[in-house]
Amino acid sequence: MPWLRTISYSVNQLANWQIKLCAALIVLTGTAMTVIILLQVFFRFVVYAPFPWSEEVSRFIMIWMAMFGSVIAFRRGRHIGVRFLVERLPEGVYDRFIAPGVQLATIAFLSLMAWQGWQLAYKSRFQVSTAFDLPMIWPYLAIPIGMAMMVLDVLADFLHDRCPTPAGSTANIASASLVDLDAIAASIQEEQDKENNSATEARS
Repeated sequence: MPWLRTISYSVNQLANWQIKLCAALIVLTGTAMTVIILLQVFFRFVVYAPFPWSEEVSRFIMIWMAMFGSVIAFRRGRHIGVRFLVERLPEGVYDRFIAPGVQLATIAFLSLMAWQGWQLAYKSRFQVSTAFDLPMIWPYLAIPIGMAMMVLDVLADFLHDRCPTPAGSTANIASASLVDLDAIAASIQEEQDKENNSATEARS
């Protein structure tokens, strides 16, 4: 179906652009938070005139950073996955029959979270923060926006599994693996073996 392949390519391209945007926003917000904290330390302990709002604003920025990071992790399949059941299934069963259901359930859950998060943010539009007098809709918006971005990630993964395109991610979100953790564990074990061998040779 050429039209479905076109949709899959377009959605995956949009998801890839979204990752670049989130990465840039993480750099921007991380820099802003670092500058605010450094200024707070300087003015508190050197000038003795601390900002009353620095901790509050830094906390709000951190919430947005966490959402942007979660979006990137979703796209790259970096969230921790429990796969001991998946590994015991016959080959191809999970990818063909279970993964689509997991993806659709994830989309439904994230969509619900986005909707509920938007309702909470909208209800808080007239509430302001204690120190900075910032309308609370801005920190609360991190939830619906972050969840909506993750919906796009999972939708792109779902379409790529049905109609693979060059723009698709190689990470399968539905069966996110612990390959990195396995590699780390293997590296640690290898280092321990080397230390044990060195100790044995030293004693002999």
